[in-house]
Amino acid sequence: MARMEQDQCVKQMGDPSHLSHLSSGLNQLRHQAAFCDVTIIVGDQRFSAHKAVLSCASDYFQGMFTSGFQESTMSEITVPGTEESFAQILDFAYTGHFSLSLRTVVCILKMACYMVLTKAVALCAEYLKDVKDKLTVEDCFEIWLIASNHKSLSNVAQMYRSHVIQNFVKCVKTKVFLENASASVMMEILSDEEIETDTSTEEQILQGTVMWLQYDWEQRKVHAVDLLKNIRLGLVPVDRLQQILGDDFMTIPECKEMMEEVVKLSDIMDTASPQLMKSHPDLFATRNTITAAVSVYTGRDISDRSVISIASSDETSCYKLTKFADVPNKLPYQESDDLYNCALLLVSDAGHLYAAGARFPLFDSTQGQYEWLSRNNFFRYNSEKNEWNVLPPMLEIRHWPQMVQIGECIYSIGVAGIDRSKWLIEKYSFHRNAWEVVRDGIGLTAHNVVEVNGNLLVKGTLSLKEIIGRGSTARREIVKLGLYKPANDKWLNVSCDTKLERMSDFVVVDNICYLITMSDQVKRVLCDFESDGPSITIAETLKEDTDTCRAVRQAYKRADQAKKEFTFDKRKLGMVPMQCDCASHVKGKK
Repeated sequence: MARMEQDQCVKQMGDPSHLSHLSSGLNQLRHQAAFCDVTIIVGDQRFSAHKAVLSCASDYFQGMFTSGFQESTMSEITVPGTEESFAQILDFAYTGHFSLSLRTVVCILKMACYMVLTKAVALCAEYLKDVKDKLTVEDCFEIWLIASNHKSLSNVAQMYRSHVIQNFVKCVKTKVFLENASASVMMEILSDEEIETDTSTEEQILQGTVMWLQYDWEQRKVHAVDLLKNIRLGLVPVDRLQQILGDDFMTIPECKEMMEEVVKLSDIMDTASPQLMKSHPDLFATRNTITAAVSVYTGRDISDRSVISIASSDETSCYKLTKFADVPNKLPYQESDDLYNCALLLVSDAGHLYAAGARFPLFDSTQGQYEWLSRNNFFRYNSEKNEWNVLPPMLEIRHWPQMVQIGECIYSIGVAGIDRSKWLIEKYSFHRNAWEVVRDGIGLTAHNVVEVNGNLLVKGTLSLKEIIGRGSTARREIVKLGLYKPANDKWLNVSCDTKLERMSDFVVVDNICYLITMSDQVKRVLCDFESDGPSITIAETLKEDTDTCRAVRQAYKRADQAKKEFTFDKRKLGMVPMQCDCASHVKGKK
């Protein structure tokens, strides 16, 4: 019984300082060369150490000493690196501490990676987070190369990759870069839009590329064509282009052909700059621009912070326009630059984008009424000057306006006011730069507006109040059609030989009107708008998989899109990639 009681009184005891004391003792023995069983030779210096300690700290040494290699029986081993960096590595192996500086961090990181000291690598990564702007461009380039080969350093690799690309013009002049940058690294740099900053030009980028090629011309000239394809040669003056490339490049047939094409197109550059940027983006478009078809989806939910979505023409991604340059339309409560109040966008024949509207009203419980979340705004984007301009706002504040252009005017159709008590058609004149109300009291909440032979066909809903018993009422909506004739300022009701669904929409292709039903059927419509009793008639339902049917569906998908492509500067306008499931983005992912 006494023995059992003694067994139950077992208690684990320990000294918290034991490991620290043991580490300190082993390190002291190392400095005294006591019990050391291996000497590491680095450069001209010799370091005494214990195989057991090195094996515990480093997978590199553990493999060397335990795998039956020749080094496992040797008392002296030579390893690559610098004396100073290995001294720090050795200190870390024994104590868990070492010193890092801007001068030594590259060598220490390289040696820590080589010797698989995971904890030391992690500490180097922590140090490198905040010092990239203090390091030389050569060091940043080396860190990128080292980090790109280690999964644990992926964040460091991305950070220093961006830094090198943004400072390519400086980096390419260094011996470290010229000797160690591979063709794939050059291709990665030149194909990245970050390479162009406010301090570098395409001419400087071309000069740097030629410098890298000529550093070892015989070995690297096979990459000349592929690299030059990633440079906007059209942005370099022709005389400078010929001077920089010189005779060596003209011996390569494809380089000579590229040069001749640039010379030919440069003759019209002054008068056709925007067109060339769209038709030859690889030659004339700056790296931070995107030539894109504008598509718009503006949700009514205040939490939807997207403003204008840009579907890129290369069908690989979509972008969100988050900043209007020089436009004072920030909201009083605005927390970030990406909350704006434009509700609709369209394109005019003059080649401009227009955005208009106000944020959906929100009920203010303290005031007991609805309040608009922004001012009424109207903006125009000039693609050639790459800037937004403030224009006179619509006369009545509104959200979600339906807007259509006819001739030299933009028509805005829909409800206005917080209580939706007004139904208005307003007209904006390009020449007068002003809005005017041209029709009121039309009664429809417009959902779909198309231009048909100079007339506005409006599909909307009419809200009716019904008595449902015992004095209570309810509202129901019926689908109605209206026609506005700008020529004589007439509003007419339109009859239809079929019942229209609320979710059906009209679309006009090649001056022919079609109806897209809720079940995705495509129907050709005959329009009689000449009399005072206008009408539409369903002529036929198009067969599936015909060219006409596909063209109409495609046009319907672009119902709120621009009819032209525009070139945007993502840097100046704050365009950022966004995750989406649109057809172009999904296609690009594949």
